[in-house]
Amino acid sequence: MDRRPHRSWLVLPILAILLALFGVSDVLIGITADPGITVAITGLTPDELRAASPEGYRLADFMVRTQGVTLAAFGLLLTVVLLWPYRGGQRWAWKAAFILPVWAASVPVTYLAFGLAPDVPPAPPMISGPILAVLSAAVLVVDRSRFRDARTAAG
Repeated sequence: MDRRPHRSWLVLPILAILLALFGVSDVLIGITADPGITVAITGLTPDELRAASPEGYRLADFMVRTQGVTLAAFGLLLTVVLLWPYRGGQRWAWKAAFILPVWAASVPVTYLAFGLAPDVPPAPPMISGPILAVLSAAVLVVDRSRFRDARTAAG
């Protein structure tokens, strides 16, 4: 049996870094970073929203930017946990890493609970969220034996 560790776990920090980068782009660009979200929620493009309600546009832009800070921090923190304790085989880090698929699955649920504008395509996170959830959960399940082995070796 081949006991070389597989490198599938590397997918997790790559995804976490991408989340951080998406957060940074939201902070820097604001509501126009992903206009599909605005269309899915309001039925209006960012420019149409700005024309209809400059104050509403400003509030939405502010919320996108503050959520970008949160997303960047989440991605950075998750990256640190994945690159050191997770890579080191610490079982708590494997358990903590399940925040990624849980969070990713909750994103489309939040959109559906909030409600979408009629007759518009789904927001991009409604597509990417489930993909990210399944991919990250699959990697965590595939990598679980390394953490079970570490627990057995520790006694």
